[in-house]
Amino acid sequence: MWTPLLRSIHGMKTLWVLFGCVASVLWIQLANAADLGLKVSDKEPPKELGDAIRQTLQTRAVQVLNGEKPAFEFWFAKEIPLKSKPASLAKALDSLEPTRLLGAVSVSSATRDYRDDELPVGVYTMRFALQPQDGDHSGSTDYIYFAVLVPAKLDSAPDALTTYKAVVKASAKGTSNEHPHVMSLRPGSSEGGDQPQIKEPAPEHKSVLLKLPAKAGDEKTNLTFELVCEGHIKK
Repeated sequence: MWTPLLRSIHGMKTLWVLFGCVASVLWIQLANAADLGLKVSDKEPPKELGDAIRQTLQTRAVQVLNGEKPAFEFWFAKEIPLKSKPASLAKALDSLEPTRLLGAVSVSSATRDYRDDELPVGVYTMRFALQPQDGDHSGSTDYIYFAVLVPAKLDSAPDALTTYKAVVKASAKGTSNEHPHVMSLRPGSSEGGDQPQIKEPAPEHKSVLLKLPAKAGDEKTNLTFELVCEGHIKK
C-alpha cells in the first residue's frame, strides 16, 4: 500500500524541481530582457556643449538605462537638414550629408564603443559618417553608417567640422590607436512612432529606434533609423 503513495510523493518532488528550474530560467530571461531600459525626460542639453550646439538641440533627453542608471543620455537635433527626402525606410540614412550634426551624448560611466574601444566618461557631439570603402573594413559591419563621437570641447558649432578628416581627427585626439569613437547606425526595422523604442537588430546587439524631425529643402519630413547602443563590430 505504501508503493503508490511513495511514487506519488516522488512525482510531486520531481514536478516541484522542474517548476523551480523553469521559474529560474524565466527569471533569468526577464532579467536579461530588462538589462536596458528607455526613458524620455525634459532636460536641457549639457553645459559642456558650446552655446551654438546647444541651441540646435531638443530640450529632452533620450536616456538608455542600465538598471536604474543612465548608460547614455542623448539629445538630438531639433531638425536635421537632409540632401533629399528619404526614398524609403531602408535608404533613409543615404539622405544625410557626411559630418552632419545629429545631436550629442553624455556617457556617465566608462564603457566601450562599437569598435570595442574604451569610451571615457564625458559629453560628445555626434556627427554622421560613412565607413571608408578602402578594403580595410570589408565585412566588419552590416552597414556603413556611423555616428562619430567628438569631445564637446573640440566641436563648438554645427559647422565647426565640415570634412570627414576633421571629424575623425577630433574624435581620435587623445586615443591610443588613432581611431575615432563611433556608434553604429542602421536603417529602421519599422517606421517607429513618436517615442523611441529598444530593438534587438542582431544577436548580442541592442539599438534605439528613432524617428527624428528633419527637413529636405523647404519640405518637412522625418528621419527614421536605429542607433546601436550595445554590441560591437565583427573582428
